[in-house]
Amino acid sequence: MGLEKVIENIQNEGKEKINSILHDAESQAAQILQMKQKTIDENAEKKRQELEKHINLLKTQEESSVEIEVKKIRLNAEKDILNQTYQECLTALATLSHEKILSFLLKKVQQELPQAAFIYSNKRDEAIVRSLTTIPYGGSIEVIGGIIVENEEKNLKVDYRYETIAELVWDQSLKEIAKKLFS
Repeated sequence: MGLEKVIENIQNEGKEKINSILHDAESQAAQILQMKQKTIDENAEKKRQELEKHINLLKTQEESSVEIEVKKIRLNAEKDILNQTYQECLTALATLSHEKILSFLLKKVQQELPQAAFIYSNKRDEAIVRSLTTIPYGGSIEVIGGIIVENEEKNLKVDYRYETIAELVWDQSLKEIAKKLFS
Protein backbone atom coordinates (compact mmCIF):
# COMPACT_ATOMS: atom_id res chain seq x y z
CA MET A 1 0.00 0.00 0.00
CA GLY A 2 2.83 2.38 0.23
CA LEU A 3 2.99 2.60 -3.50
CA GLU A 4 -0.60 3.55 -3.76
CA LYS A 5 -0.03 6.38 -1.33
CA VAL A 6 2.88 7.62 -3.36
CA ILE A 7 0.78 7.47 -6.50
CA GLU A 8 -2.04 9.20 -4.71
CA ASN A 9 0.33 11.91 -3.46
CA ILE A 10 1.71 12.37 -6.96
CA GLN A 11 -1.82 12.56 -8.35
CA ASN A 12 -2.83 15.06 -5.65
CA GLU A 13 0.26 17.14 -6.33
CA GLY A 14 -0.49 16.91 -10.10
CA LYS A 15 -4.07 18.02 -9.51
CA GLU A 16 -2.86 20.89 -7.34
CA LYS A 17 -0.34 21.93 -10.01
CA ILE A 18 -3.02 21.66 -12.69
CA ASN A 19 -5.39 23.71 -10.53
CA SER A 20 -2.63 26.24 -9.85
CA ILE A 21 -1.75 26.42 -13.56
CA LEU A 22 -5.45 26.73 -14.48
CA HIS A 23 -5.91 29.41 -11.84
CA ASP A 24 -2.84 31.32 -13.13
CA ALA A 25 -4.11 30.94 -16.72
CA GLU A 26 -7.56 32.20 -15.74
CA SER A 27 -5.98 35.17 -13.92
CA GLN A 28 -3.78 35.98 -16.93
CA ALA A 29 -6.76 35.55 -19.29
CA ALA A 30 -8.82 37.88 -17.08
CA GLN A 31 -5.98 40.46 -17.10
CA ILE A 32 -5.62 40.18 -20.89
CA LEU A 33 -9.40 40.53 -21.29
CA GLN A 34 -9.41 43.49 -18.94
CA MET A 35 -6.58 45.20 -20.89
CA LYS A 36 -8.29 44.45 -24.21
CA GLN A 37 -11.60 45.76 -22.85
CA LYS A 38 -9.83 48.94 -21.68
CA THR A 39 -8.26 49.37 -25.14
CA ILE A 40 -11.63 48.75 -26.78
CA ASP A 41 -13.30 51.29 -24.45
CA GLU A 42 -10.57 53.88 -25.11
CA ASN A 43 -10.85 53.36 -28.89
CA ALA A 44 -14.64 53.53 -28.69
CA GLU A 45 -14.40 56.81 -26.74
CA LYS A 46 -11.95 58.25 -29.30
CA LYS A 47 -14.25 57.21 -32.15
CA ARG A 48 -17.26 58.66 -30.33
CA GLN A 49 -15.43 61.97 -29.84
CA GLU A 50 -14.32 62.01 -33.50
CA LEU A 51 -17.86 61.21 -34.60
CA GLU A 52 -19.24 63.96 -32.35
CA LYS A 53 -16.72 66.46 -33.81
CA HIS A 54 -17.66 65.38 -37.33
CA ILE A 55 -21.37 65.69 -36.57
CA ASN A 56 -20.84 69.17 -35.09
CA LEU A 57 -18.77 70.19 -38.11
CA LEU A 58 -21.46 68.93 -40.49
CA LYS A 59 -24.13 70.69 -38.44
CA THR A 60 -22.15 73.95 -38.56
CA GLN A 61 -21.57 73.61 -42.30
CA GLU A 62 -25.26 72.90 -42.88
CA GLU A 63 -26.30 75.87 -40.74
CA SER A 64 -23.87 78.10 -42.66
CA SER A 65 -25.23 76.78 -45.95
CA VAL A 66 -28.78 77.52 -44.86
CA GLU A 67 -27.80 81.02 -43.68
CA ILE A 68 -26.09 81.72 -47.02
CA GLU A 69 -29.12 80.45 -48.93
CA VAL A 70 -31.46 82.61 -46.83
CA LYS A 71 -29.26 85.67 -47.45
CA LYS A 72 -29.18 84.90 -51.16
CA ILE A 73 -32.98 84.60 -51.30
CA ARG A 74 -33.39 87.83 -49.33
CA LEU A 75 -30.91 89.72 -51.53
CA ASN A 76 -32.66 88.49 -54.68
CA ALA A 77 -36.01 89.58 -53.27
CA GLU A 78 -34.56 92.99 -52.34
CA LYS A 79 -33.02 93.31 -55.80
CA ASP A 80 -36.39 92.51 -57.41
CA ILE A 81 -38.12 95.09 -55.24
CA LEU A 82 -35.47 97.71 -56.06
CA ASN A 83 -35.78 96.96 -59.80
CA GLN A 84 -39.57 97.21 -59.56
CA THR A 85 -39.24 100.52 -57.68
CA TYR A 86 -36.83 101.82 -60.35
CA GLN A 87 -39.27 100.87 -63.12
CA GLU A 88 -42.08 102.60 -61.23
CA CYS A 89 -39.91 105.73 -61.02
CA LEU A 90 -39.36 105.68 -64.78
CA THR A 91 -43.09 105.21 -65.36
CA ALA A 92 -43.83 108.14 -63.06
CA LEU A 93 -41.30 110.29 -64.95
CA ALA A 94 -43.05 109.52 -68.22
CA THR A 95 -46.32 110.92 -66.87
CA LEU A 96 -44.91 114.28 -65.68
CA SER A 97 -45.51 117.59 -67.46
CA HIS A 98 -42.80 117.52 -70.10
CA GLU A 99 -42.88 121.20 -71.10
CA LYS A 100 -41.58 122.49 -67.73
CA ILE A 101 -38.94 119.77 -67.47
CA LEU A 102 -37.74 120.26 -71.06
CA SER A 103 -37.59 124.02 -70.57
CA PHE A 104 -35.42 123.51 -67.46
CA LEU A 105 -33.17 120.98 -69.27
CA LEU A 106 -32.71 123.36 -72.24
CA LYS A 107 -31.54 126.13 -69.88
CA LYS A 108 -28.99 123.70 -68.43
CA VAL A 109 -27.87 122.75 -71.98
CA GLN A 110 -27.26 126.42 -72.86
CA GLN A 111 -24.93 126.65 -69.85
CA GLU A 112 -23.13 123.34 -70.41
CA LEU A 113 -22.96 123.21 -74.22
CA PRO A 114 -23.54 126.68 -75.69
CA GLN A 115 -22.29 125.48 -79.10
CA ALA A 116 -25.07 122.87 -79.33
CA ALA A 117 -25.83 122.02 -82.97
CA PHE A 118 -28.29 119.12 -82.74
CA ILE A 119 -31.04 118.20 -80.33
CA TYR A 120 -32.87 114.87 -80.05
CA SER A 121 -36.00 113.85 -78.15
CA ASN A 122 -38.72 111.24 -78.31
CA LYS A 123 -41.46 111.62 -80.94
CA ARG A 124 -44.05 112.74 -78.36
CA ASP A 125 -41.90 115.70 -77.20
CA GLU A 126 -40.68 116.83 -80.65
CA ALA A 127 -43.17 119.71 -80.98
CA ILE A 128 -42.44 120.97 -77.46
CA VAL A 129 -38.66 120.82 -78.03
CA ARG A 130 -38.92 122.64 -81.39
CA SER A 131 -41.05 125.37 -79.78
CA LEU A 132 -38.64 125.90 -76.85
CA THR A 133 -35.30 126.12 -78.69
CA THR A 134 -33.59 127.32 -81.84
CA ILE A 135 -31.18 124.38 -81.83
CA PRO A 136 -31.83 122.37 -85.01
CA TYR A 137 -33.84 119.19 -84.34
CA GLY A 138 -31.66 116.16 -85.13
CA GLY A 139 -34.37 113.54 -84.94
CA SER A 140 -36.37 111.40 -82.57
CA ILE A 141 -34.90 108.77 -80.26
CA GLU A 142 -36.46 105.92 -78.28
CA VAL A 143 -36.62 107.33 -74.74
CA ILE A 144 -39.37 107.92 -72.19
CA GLY A 145 -38.49 111.61 -72.10
CA GLY A 146 -35.73 114.18 -71.97
CA ILE A 147 -33.20 115.31 -74.57
CA ILE A 148 -29.75 114.65 -75.96
CA VAL A 149 -27.74 117.56 -77.40
CA GLU A 150 -24.56 117.35 -79.50
CA ASN A 151 -22.08 119.85 -80.90
CA GLU A 152 -21.46 120.24 -84.65
CA GLU A 153 -18.64 117.65 -84.70
CA LYS A 154 -20.75 115.25 -82.64
CA ASN A 155 -17.83 114.65 -80.29
CA LEU A 156 -19.46 116.41 -77.32
CA LYS A 157 -22.79 115.23 -76.06
CA VAL A 158 -25.03 116.21 -73.15
CA ASP A 159 -27.38 113.41 -72.17
CA TYR A 160 -30.46 114.58 -70.31
CA ARG A 161 -32.69 111.62 -71.04
CA TYR A 162 -35.02 110.78 -68.17
CA GLU A 163 -33.48 107.31 -68.04
CA THR A 164 -29.97 108.74 -67.63
CA ILE A 165 -31.04 111.24 -64.97
CA ALA A 166 -33.03 108.57 -63.12
CA GLU A 167 -30.08 106.15 -63.25
CA LEU A 168 -27.69 108.79 -61.93
CA VAL A 169 -30.03 109.76 -59.09
CA TRP A 170 -30.79 106.08 -58.44
CA ASP A 171 -27.11 105.15 -58.20
CA GLN A 172 -26.41 108.06 -55.87
CA SER A 173 -29.44 107.29 -53.68
CA LEU A 174 -29.46 103.48 -53.82
CA LYS A 175 -28.10 102.99 -50.30
CA GLU A 176 -30.67 105.35 -48.81
CA ILE A 177 -33.50 103.85 -50.87
CA ALA A 178 -32.57 100.31 -49.81
CA LYS A 179 -32.34 101.44 -46.19
CA LYS A 180 -35.84 102.93 -46.31
CA LEU A 181 -37.32 99.92 -48.10
CA PHE A 182 -35.74 97.18 -46.00
CA SER A 183 -35.24 98.65 -42.52
